[in-house]
Amino acid sequence: MSNFLGGVWNEFINFIGGRSGAFHWILYCVALIYCFFCTKRTRKIIAFPSILILLFFFNPIFYKYIGTRFLQGIYWRLMWMLPIVFIIAFSFTDIIYKCRGSALRPVLVFVVAICIICTGKKIFGIETYTEKENNYKISQAAIEISDLVQSNLLDWKETIIVPNELLCDIRQYSCAVGLLYGRNAEGFISEIDEDEATVYQEMSKNNPDIALITNIAKKNNCRYIVLNNEFHKINQDLTVYGYEKITTIQSKYIVYRIIPENNLERVNE
Repeated sequence: MSNFLGGVWNEFINFIGGRSGAFHWILYCVALIYCFFCTKRTRKIIAFPSILILLFFFNPIFYKYIGTRFLQGIYWRLMWMLPIVFIIAFSFTDIIYKCRGSALRPVLVFVVAICIICTGKKIFGIETYTEKENNYKISQAAIEISDLVQSNLLDWKETIIVPNELLCDIRQYSCAVGLLYGRNAEGFISEIDEDEATVYQEMSKNNPDIALITNIAKKNNCRYIVLNNEFHKINQDLTVYGYEKITTIQSKYIVYRIIPENNLERVNE
């Protein structure tokens, strides 16, 4: 049981993040206690639902039979059901309102403002927002690569290997273009097998082992391999490994396609 308790605690740490997250969690707990004792209405409508969610989340038995089986890697998302921001805002607004006419009121307003300023994080920046390249609001390169693969399907779906930065965009754009691995390569949602992990590790290097990647690609029927020529240092011709260059997308992404066996014999000659 201690292992499951540790698992629950790790999921909780993943949820709150760093210091600012821990501080917000303390504010939430204080606000939740206030809602519990404030009125019967706040206890029933606000406090009880949150307490019920917390009882499920921190229950090692629930984690053992539900979390590890059906929510592996995303168990911490149960906490998204908690109206943390609302409860904090409601509680402190109500407290300040009840202090009208008191010298304590401006002090509380100042303290709350300082908390927001010191623990908040600017989200409107180049790290989180960029000018959209198309109506899909994903990278244009992902769209062009997906369209290229879709126009040459041998079956209803193709499995391809792409640089890590394109994983999410391609996954969102086309169901006809499958990926050898996705975000789960970093242990998110589910585990990946040895071949997938090996390719992911190589694709994360500046100097990947092309022979290893192409061998695994053939083994898993991946007809397309995409490399980033600004990140990957490719100093060899992939035709010796059975893949030919067919195009370059946005002068950055080189798309290789497996050479059919009859054409490969001619290349070797």
